[in-house]
This record gives sequence, structure tokens and C-alpha cells, in this order.
Amino acid sequence: MVKRIADPDRGGGLPRGKDTIVLDEAEYLAREAERAGFRDLDAMVEGMSGLTQAQKDRERILPRATTAPLGDPRMRRTLPDAAQVRRPLSARQRNARSKTRHATEAALPHAQLAAQYQLVSVERRWSQVNDALSDNIGDVQALPESGQRQVRRIDRAIQAYERVNDRGHVLYTNVRLPPNINRSNLEGFLDNNFTVGRTVSFDRYTQASHQLHETVADVSEDPDQFVVFEMQTRRGAYLGRSDKLDDTAHLLPRGMRFTVVGMHHATFQRPDGSTGVRRVVQLRDITPADTHRGR
Repeated sequence: MVKRIADPDRGGGLPRGKDTIVLDEAEYLAREAERAGFRDLDAMVEGMSGLTQAQKDRERILPRATTAPLGDPRMRRTLPDAAQVRRPLSARQRNARSKTRHATEAALPHAQLAAQYQLVSVERRWSQVNDALSDNIGDVQALPESGQRQVRRIDRAIQAYERVNDRGHVLYTNVRLPPNINRSNLEGFLDNNFTVGRTVSFDRYTQASHQLHETVADVSEDPDQFVVFEMQTRRGAYLGRSDKLDDTAHLLPRGMRFTVVGMHHATFQRPDGSTGVRRVVQLRDITPADTHRGR
């Protein structure tokens, strides 16, 4: 019997979440081997003498992490435990992130800002870019020239935010499960496919939020078909629309890798004080430590 493995990033069709499909083990492992080869090639590029960092970035397959040092150790947000209620961000937290966003965007070249805006605001563009990345296992160099140009502009827009962001993130994104998964086999599917220590790879860009309650609206018609990834990372760019609106959108870069660290039901609080429960799969970013220097 052929073993099959769930890939939560391979499917398309969700602008604000992941779409899981199940791959034969051989295909899944082949894709993982390709990703490892890309990381090795990028390491070789970084080791080349005589190239500026900008030239190295143009030769890389995957974008570098460019996160700034933490402003304060208390800003390193960590994954909450099962008993902790996931509460909305405070106005102070939203203000700090929005201030960084506005300052970053004001300094971005128009082409980079436009590419990022089109990615997240035009559903057709979101699907086109991400499906192309997924089809090529994240290899930007396999895209046509126009696609490469667009993807690298988006990469640089995200990196501009990372360079000045001095805090960590715990982020949430919906994950749609295969259509044959329902209440009767949900637990077994999750236990088999999201064991602690498993690596989860994202070839695509990911839209997420800083508040668990924001994930509910997109699954209201079929909540049993979804779980939530709860992700700890320093990566990505805050795209929340306003300090006063209930919108804490965040764009994660392509080419990320996470490790599964837990799974449980999590209670969340809405701005009006009411509560709800979502099943979360907890992930921790495993971007290599030597790329977190804001070079």
C-alpha cells in the first residue's frame, strides 16, 4: 500500500489560508529533497566572494531572513500553552506595528509596494503567483522573467519590514483539510500527519493574522473542515489596515520551514468579550539562526 502524506501548502484556492492535499510519499519526499538542494545552493551563493549582498540576493532561490535584533527580550512572543486564552492585540500593540508598517511603506520603491499590494488584494494574482511557486517547489528561477521580477519585488518589500521590526509574532492562518476528512476521522488524520517534530514547508506566501478570532469568519460555513496553524516567527510584514479596525493582517514570505510543536483546542476571546474555541496546530519557525542577523 502506498503511503500518503498531507501537504498543507500544496493546494490552491484560499486567499487567507492553506489548502491541504495528500501526496504519495515518494512525491512528498522528492519535493523535500528539492527544497534541501535549493538551501544548499543558496548557502553556496552566500559563500561566494566578490559579490555584493544585493548581487547575492539576485542569485538566491529563496529569500533571506532579514530580521532585526529584538528591541527587548520581552518582545519575543512565544507560543501560548493550551490553557491560555488567545486575546485580541491591545491598541498599543497595533499602534506599534502600524507605525513600523507606515514608515516602511513610505520608503519603499513604488514597484515593490505595488507588487505587494496586488498580491494580497487581487485574488487572481494571489493564486497565479502562489500556484506558480508551488508548482516549482519555490524555485523563483524557474518562473518566467516577469514572474521572477514580481516575486523578488514582493520579497524585498517583506524584507524591508523585517529589517526594522524589533518584535516577534504569533500568527494564525486557516488550514482547510481534504474533503474526505470529517468529524469521524479528523483526530486520526491530524495525529498521523502533524506529529510533534514534523517539518512543514511553505513554498507559497502566506496571509495570516495576529488574532485567532479573525480566522473564524472565513470558516463559518464549514468549521469542521478547518484547523488553524498557530505560528511563532520573526518573519514577515504587518499589513493591518488601521490602528482602530479589527484587522491585524500579516504577510509571511515564501520558502519558510516550521516544526510542529503541539496540537490542542484553544480558547480565544473576541473584542466584545465573547469566547470561542478552535483546534490549533502549533508551529515554530526553524529558519537557520545565522540568517536572523538583519544583514
